Amino acid sequence: MSNPKEKNNEFHFEVPFDVLPLPSGGLLYPGQNGSIKVEFMTAADENILTSPNLIKSGKVIDVLIERKIKDSPVPLNDLLVGDRNAIMVWLRATGYGEMYPVRLTDPVTAEEFDFDVDLNNLKTKPLGAQPNESNEFTFELPKTKKNVKFKLLTVGDERELVSKSEKRSKLTKSPITNLLTSRLEKQIVEIDGNRDPNYISRYIQVMPAYDSLQFRKYNDDIEPGIDMMVDVEGPSGESFRSTVPIGLNFFWPNAQL
Repeated sequence: MSNPKEKNNEFHFEVPFDVLPLPSGGLLYPGQNGSIKVEFMTAADENILTSPNLIKSGKVIDVLIERKIKDSPVPLNDLLVGDRNAIMVWLRATGYGEMYPVRLTDPVTAEEFDFDVDLNNLKTKPLGAQPNESNEFTFELPKTKKNVKFKLLTVGDERELVSKSEKRSKLTKSPITNLLTSRLEKQIVEIDGNRDPNYISRYIQVMPAYDSLQFRKYNDDIEPGIDMMVDVEGPSGESFRSTVPIGLNFFWPNAQL
């Protein structure tokens, strides 16, 4: 009688992988590992991309990435959002090709037109500031001159923020979300030496809009990841910069489902 394990192994194929450098350089992770093993996409992975339940829940990309990460000491939830995005772009470029067709609008004429984004040309943004020993960063709010310490958000942080915002919207039936202030509350861990969460939450609610804007700009400047801005020439002949739109068709351009 044959051994079932051996029989199964007869048809075992190991999925190839590559070692992907992380935009953060791994500087905020234990052991500071600056790269991660990621498997190439297979036909079986397309079951995830076509799952109605995953599409409806908005979890498609995270479930795919979690499946493709190989032997990582850092769980997906603990990855910085920018590192997760770098893995997403790599999977798309190696799985379906580097050219990503998008539909953009010319800001001069308001005319819509097709444009092909070369994903391999998207620039990597390294970590733009040095954290302290607790992986926190410092910023002085320009209007109030208060010093804040903050952290960069992880995939788990983003998941929690979106989930709480959706639950709040369902309960209150309000068209106004608190996602922006909730994100600030999640990031900011200290204001002028005060680390009391209640104090930080109350202060954020009355923070001058200018301080809030400049803080978010600084966070964007130092956050590692993939620069999703591209230079485009529209039908008008004028050049402009546009954000690369990421929708359901990011992994399925012109696909026959």
